[in-house]
Amino acid sequence: MRVAELLRYTQAFYPRWDTTYAGQLLSQFGLDVGARIKTLSKGQRARLGLIAAEAHRPDLLILDEPSSGLDPIVRRDILEAIIRTITDEGRTVIFSSHLLDEVERVSDHVAMLHKGTLQLCAPLEEIKARHRRVSLRFDVPRTEPPEVAGAIRVDGAGREWTVISDARRTYAPALAQHLGAVIVDDAEASLDEIFVAHAGH
Repeated sequence: MRVAELLRYTQAFYPRWDTTYAGQLLSQFGLDVGARIKTLSKGQRARLGLIAAEAHRPDLLILDEPSSGLDPIVRRDILEAIIRTITDEGRTVIFSSHLLDEVERVSDHVAMLHKGTLQLCAPLEEIKARHRRVSLRFDVPRTEPPEVAGAIRVDGAGREWTVISDARRTYAPALAQHLGAVIVDDAEASLDEIFVAHAGH
């Protein structure tokens, strides 16, 4: 099958198929309609799969690891297409990925699963606001992690320790004063750090 043949075949199943939109995506992704699918690279096949999924403008789009194993350029193209789907047309996209920087970039609402257990499920802004990353430096090296109220995970060794904590229970200046430490960094935790903290808790 060639690219154009696959799209014609797929179009037959969807009365709402938008040929103009499919053509725009083909042009944007730089796909040759005459190319045989078996000759396409993994990245080109991923782009073609996204066109087949999007061209009938579904109300719900489910993408399971859409950019897994792809190079950064292809991943960027796919993410941009997903973002346009959400922002331009207001459609719902369920997007699963182990690449949490991508999840953080495109998601409004996040659910985190670890070993089949739901760890967190909330709007992204709420999850981010609830977690802080505080890096502490001690004058004297420590052999044990510092005891921190609201800590979800504490990592480090010697003089340097990093705490991922519940922002509602941890006030960094008071924490540093209580422990006799200096704050090296106090910032919102990344989604990756939040997941590791909860999954390893």
